[in-house]
Amino acid sequence: MIPVVYEGLCPICNGDLREEEILEKVCFLKNKKFDEICHNREEKDLEKLFEKVIGKPREIQKFWMRRICRGESFAAVAPTGIGKTAFGLVTSLYFAMDNRKSYIIVPTTLLVEQAAEEIRNFCMRLGLKVGLNSEGDIPVAFYHGRMGGGEKKAFGEILKEAKILITTAQFLSKRFDEIRDLDFYFIFVDDVDAILKSSKNVDKILNLLGFWKEGNEWKGRNKGILMVSTATASRGKATRLFRELLNFDVGSSFFTIRNVEDIIVKGNGIDIVRNILKRMGKGGIIYASSQEEAESYFEELKRDFKIGIAISKKKNDYEEFEKGNLDFLIGTAAYYGTLVRGLDLPEKIRYVVFTRAPIIKVRYEELSPNMLKVLALIFRKDERIKKFLPILPKLERYPKRIEELKRIIKEVSSKEKVEDMVIRDKEILFPDVKTYLQGSGRASRLTVKGLTKGASFLCESDENILKTFIKRASYFDIFFKEIENIDIEKLAVEIDKSRKRGVKKMIRPALFIVESPTKARLISRFFGKPSIKVYENGIVYEVATEKYILLVTACLGHVVDLSFERGFHGVEVNGKFIPVYASIKKCKNCNHQFTHFSSCPRCGSSDVQDSKDRIDILRKLASQTGLVIIGTDPDAEGEKIAWDLANLLAGVAEVKRAEFHEVTPRAVKQALENLREIDENRVKAQVVRRIEDRWIGFALSQKLWEVFGRHNLSAGRVQTPVLEWIIDQELKFKKKKKVSFLPELGISLDGVKSGEIDLEIELIGTRSVSMLPAPPYTTDELLRDANRIMKINSSDAMRIAQDLFENGLITYHRTDSTRVSDVGLRIAKEYLGDDFVGRRWEGKEEGAHECIRPTRAWDRGMVQRMIYEGVLHVENFSPKHLSMYDLIFKRFMASQCKEFKVDYKKYRINWNDRSIEVERVVRAEGRAFELYRNLQVKEELPVGKIRTRVEERKVPEGFPLSQADVV
Repeated sequence: MIPVVYEGLCPICNGDLREEEILEKVCFLKNKKFDEICHNREEKDLEKLFEKVIGKPREIQKFWMRRICRGESFAAVAPTGIGKTAFGLVTSLYFAMDNRKSYIIVPTTLLVEQAAEEIRNFCMRLGLKVGLNSEGDIPVAFYHGRMGGGEKKAFGEILKEAKILITTAQFLSKRFDEIRDLDFYFIFVDDVDAILKSSKNVDKILNLLGFWKEGNEWKGRNKGILMVSTATASRGKATRLFRELLNFDVGSSFFTIRNVEDIIVKGNGIDIVRNILKRMGKGGIIYASSQEEAESYFEELKRDFKIGIAISKKKNDYEEFEKGNLDFLIGTAAYYGTLVRGLDLPEKIRYVVFTRAPIIKVRYEELSPNMLKVLALIFRKDERIKKFLPILPKLERYPKRIEELKRIIKEVSSKEKVEDMVIRDKEILFPDVKTYLQGSGRASRLTVKGLTKGASFLCESDENILKTFIKRASYFDIFFKEIENIDIEKLAVEIDKSRKRGVKKMIRPALFIVESPTKARLISRFFGKPSIKVYENGIVYEVATEKYILLVTACLGHVVDLSFERGFHGVEVNGKFIPVYASIKKCKNCNHQFTHFSSCPRCGSSDVQDSKDRIDILRKLASQTGLVIIGTDPDAEGEKIAWDLANLLAGVAEVKRAEFHEVTPRAVKQALENLREIDENRVKAQVVRRIEDRWIGFALSQKLWEVFGRHNLSAGRVQTPVLEWIIDQELKFKKKKKVSFLPELGISLDGVKSGEIDLEIELIGTRSVSMLPAPPYTTDELLRDANRIMKINSSDAMRIAQDLFENGLITYHRTDSTRVSDVGLRIAKEYLGDDFVGRRWEGKEEGAHECIRPTRAWDRGMVQRMIYEGVLHVENFSPKHLSMYDLIFKRFMASQCKEFKVDYKKYRINWNDRSIEVERVVRAEGRAFELYRNLQVKEELPVGKIRTRVEERKVPEGFPLSQADVV
């Protein structure tokens, strides 16, 4: 291991943390293991109780125990069947044995009875006498609507003495006054949707936890723990209140990860649906395009199949399907419908059938401003629409222009064809892929056995609608196969096999650390709507993947830097070199960064943020999960951050590294499948570079301080020699020389005075060559073009590129490689079509690094469209971001085009018995050149004798370096 000291960062004694202690995972000063900070007595006691009454807890259940025993309220993010209810019951029993009350809220009367019976069984295994609505060692009060008068009376008599209360949400709603004054320490809500449907129920839960309302303001202090399951639908008020008062957000129980075979069936009709049901067997959901169609299909299909219908008039068939009395259900493909969103039966639902492709029909006069923006971008090449493009972001402010734009779009759309929507006489048909995703997702659910496989059959006879739906679905990484290419019997076997396999051991909690909050938010959304935990020094997004319950959070870059107080400028030198790192302090007032002092040495402010607080939170989270995955940037600097974090979390949790070069679902999932150890060779390079910066830069800076008497000046290892180049060029700029310039021809001649001159121009040669396009961008080339074309400085360019990377639009932007991966080639082929030739651009570099390229085949206009349509969720985005994306996109696509043709002409220019030869590019043609113009095309010179004007100019011998030149 690389020798290292972390000043004041030992998790046990708060003294120095050295590499020997990191390797041994022990504080030598106090002779304590680091993992002693991870667990307390309550956790061990709760785990022992769980083992006695149920068996060894799963990793996710241990994670919940750690949260519970630290007094945290939270939403339990987990797949179906993991044992949330059993956990809630055991936890309530644990608190009951410690004389603390618990309240269990479940969805149905049946589950109330089952929960009470489970508590009885647990107590029997412990040798305790349970009192179900009666006295005992563990008195339990339970209530449901089917109880008789005597049972209800017994419930009322034991309610105040009971240590565990079990009811449905309906009881909370109707009989809250009976429990208002009870002091609950633990509340477990297994029916969170029923609670969230009524804001009054949310208020009642908060009342039980110690809060009360005065006017519009909540008062009080949390005196208990709330554990809830995730919800099927978002509820704004509850989300806000739970977040403000209990520091968590509920999140969604529907995860977007799916394993669905998406199948096209070219045609519509009852016979096609009947054939699919016969071949696939039971467990099918049929989505009709309307309630009338659903009723019609139901009447036909019920003759041959045990089928139910789930529409507004009839809802009891859903329960019959759940019980197994029905094999199929039919309903409507409505985004907020029960069959699309409210259905979670992974063991029963094997496949779905859409009788038609779901679409949204919009008449021209009904077009919303957002839809108008999308259509304007689609038809942006039309001259009449171009004038609207600058006002698109603020279109809502111009009602008269909106009506004008509607009229123009109606005219233009009737003449032009669009790939991803269907335009008819009076309306536009938008493929409703979100409804398709929600509906088809019912057939593939994340369970304790893993991700079940499903199938989705999309029936459609309208060729135009089908083509646009397929195109639109590709934006969401959904790719269809035709039914003729599917072995239905084999598919059915695979679907059933995924539901019969044993319980997976792999699902476990993991802390996933990335560098920025933007990246953390984006990654968490890849897998569903995350639950959120709010801490004083950070936000954690919790979401389920196939193998992990991920807690995604940001470390905000480096958490330590070389000390200014120890050793030789931060390095102990005693036979070997040992860097000494301290936590980074940042002044919130002036943004100055330092490693010592409690107040800012620059402005004196005491409002200072210390990365030690962030390290403490990461240690706390790591101790809860037991596994840490570090997904910092895939370069030497990112590896150094990962190494520091791994050292600081040593002994608290197992640490692994995830490397991904683009922030996309595919890349992140692949990285999670291929975790690795931290590469210390890459870390060494970064450590040495930082020490060089400190030693050379600090020494040079001290010289500056001596000369200028200003301690805010600094000189660096790289900056100092670059400064010399800048000074040399500045001196050349001050020296002038005379040149004779012919403005009409764009050439210079020597020894000619100003005025007019007679020339003879001869064409002495022509040639045509095929030229390779420029390779894709590396970092230095991108910075050069950003400065030359966009006129922005390097720091702004890197910030914008970082935003593009973190929003998932480009690959990693710090690279010296031009290599193009298979994914990059596929993207280029999709966009370029017949112009694609495909080049790897592989140099001497090794490893997984590649060029800077787009992550999708979307040009600038398409990216704008996807933002307006809500397909792309971006943060910190501006027109400059789009301009830089456009640069990267065009340069990459040009690099994958065929060679382009370049025509040269060579001239001899004669004057006063003298002559010179000039060759210039007069024409360049090809898709590559259209995308990225890396040659200057000049006009042809006139051949023959001409008289032209000469201007004598004084020009510098050299010009100051631009930022592009310095790069």
